[in-house]
Amino acid sequence: MSSMSGSVETSRRRTRERRSAGYYVNKYLPWILLAPVLVHLVIFRYIPTFSAFFYSLTDWDGIRIRRFLGLRNFEDLFADYVFLDGLRNMAIYTSLRVVLLIAFAFLAAEFVISFRSAAVRTFWKIVFVVPMVVPISVTYLLWGFIFAPQNGMLNSLLQAIGLAEMARPWLGSSATALYSIAFVQFPFISGLAFLVFVSALEGIPRDVMDACEIEGCGRIRRVFAVDIPMLRGSLIFIAVLLVLSGIQAVEPQLILTKGGPGTATETPGWYVYRAAFQYGDFGLAAAAGVVMVFVGLVFSYYTVRARYKGAYDVGQ
Repeated sequence: MSSMSGSVETSRRRTRERRSAGYYVNKYLPWILLAPVLVHLVIFRYIPTFSAFFYSLTDWDGIRIRRFLGLRNFEDLFADYVFLDGLRNMAIYTSLRVVLLIAFAFLAAEFVISFRSAAVRTFWKIVFVVPMVVPISVTYLLWGFIFAPQNGMLNSLLQAIGLAEMARPWLGSSATALYSIAFVQFPFISGLAFLVFVSALEGIPRDVMDACEIEGCGRIRRVFAVDIPMLRGSLIFIAVLLVLSGIQAVEPQLILTKGGPGTATETPGWYVYRAAFQYGDFGLAAAAGVVMVFVGLVFSYYTVRARYKGAYDVGQ
């Protein structure tokens, strides 16, 4: 018996010795290829994020820590009406953008999928995706010209069609400024959301679509009964990305409004920028950033939890 176990062990040892270099390549190559990405995430994502939690508890000027403040920065934040107005504006702006961008991107995807010809589908995919190559700063500058109070394209159009009484300084009025920047990128065809929805719709099994046709399911009924339930994961994924983008938004204020008039378009992202680079209070800016991170994490957690709760397309 001992001789048999010894021969088995000898055989295993010889097998290990005969392992080719290909075995080790297949085992370790994925980790080698992922290493640059992981290093980038650690250095430029995780370390700054966790550092912000520490700096938010200090009086930090961006170079040195002058003193430890505890929760003083957070107390100052929630006593500042400008920051509180920014949180309210962020909720309104983000809600509008999420609803508009998802709805119009989904409609565009349904429009493209309605064509049976692959060539026609490809043409419309290119049409909707090409705007992705335009830098977002250029987009906001263009909309700045559209909203200009004097000779702006929007006011000129209203005057041309006999609605001159509706012309106004869209970005200069506290009643319209926030909704104006939420209107940027009309007709709201987000290239990323469009591509995700088109891919998801094209991935719906053909037998499901055939069953709908056999049952006499019309196009509108099919959208609500089949397409939207089948796109549950894609819809949640895009919603999370858009909400996180809205929480971090600073480009509209930087390029168009500077947070004004008053605090009409103030947001936490713009508050962080001003606190750090205009007033040099990096500790307060870090505290505002921590609040933004917390809001994003809470939303993401409950959204992803809702995505998997009762979902038929994932294992229970």
